[in-house]
Amino acid sequence: MRIVTSKELSTYKILPFDLYNELNQKILGAGEVLTPGKLIMLKNYPKIFTEEFSVEPAKGEKISPGKATLKKLAGYSYDTLDISDFETVTNKENILKSDVQVKIKYYFKRTLDLFTLGYYEEGILKLNSLVSILISDVFKQLLKSKKGSQVRFLGEYEICHPLNVAIISGLIAKKLEYPNTIVEQVIMAGLLHDIGKVLIRLNGGNSPLLTVNEEEVMEHTRLGYDLIKNKLHLSEEIATAALEHHENNDGSGYPQGFSNDAISEFAQMVNVANYYDNLAYNRTANPVSSNREALRAMLEIGTKRFSARMLYTFIHMFNYDDSKDFSDMIL
Repeated sequence: MRIVTSKELSTYKILPFDLYNELNQKILGAGEVLTPGKLIMLKNYPKIFTEEFSVEPAKGEKISPGKATLKKLAGYSYDTLDISDFETVTNKENILKSDVQVKIKYYFKRTLDLFTLGYYEEGILKLNSLVSILISDVFKQLLKSKKGSQVRFLGEYEICHPLNVAIISGLIAKKLEYPNTIVEQVIMAGLLHDIGKVLIRLNGGNSPLLTVNEEEVMEHTRLGYDLIKNKLHLSEEIATAALEHHENNDGSGYPQGFSNDAISEFAQMVNVANYYDNLAYNRTANPVSSNREALRAMLEIGTKRFSARMLYTFIHMFNYDDSKDFSDMIL
């Protein structure tokens, strides 16, 4: 048994292990949603224990909560997912209905929980399902939009940013008339472009999941590449997108200083989508308040950072008059 702190519990949306009181009586079971009410209830106990994770894993070693707990953690599907306990915001301008936005975000959040626990095989199965859902259902609606503000998910950066990068990268690939099989891989590359930050957290990093940390940013690209290739066993193109999505067209990026056509096409698409979404989240040196301002900022940077083909394909996808303030889109 080990003590579980309130600080640790606050990092979970889905409880990854059973909780017990000092009398060894179960309080909550693995797989339960940790609502604010449940977190308040748990604070009434002097000490809370779990039988799981009693031994610290070696670096890179999978933490095992047992088959029963894993079944609870991974035992969800998009069609049967209950979103009633998931508290989040939505984008009222999004062409997708609010309940669809919430469902996609919650499905992806639970999948990220699997990766955070080191359950890569289960996580990639869920991501494959998500890619299929985005292609078969979501993209049919998003392709009708002429406004960047209508395709973005809003709210939690660690959830919404990979989703936004995946969707925008996929739309670029669609616009360039890549085959559907390639579009699917581009979407997967977008979902996983920052996955190295999950590995940093598993290996004892102090940064929250998928947050920007300048000291770790170069490491997460290499870790992401290794994880995608050696643990997830996905294609070289998807892995390379994670490695190269911070490379710039003029050679000023990292980790390898590649330029122009030396940067993979997947990475070129993800680079554009990644920078655009970070602009919208005000995570760059160029503060913007609307899609129009974001497009203008990217045009000013131009081919110093971006592939001309990918940049102008992206710019022409959306209406330049889309001036809705990002802060007014939250519902």
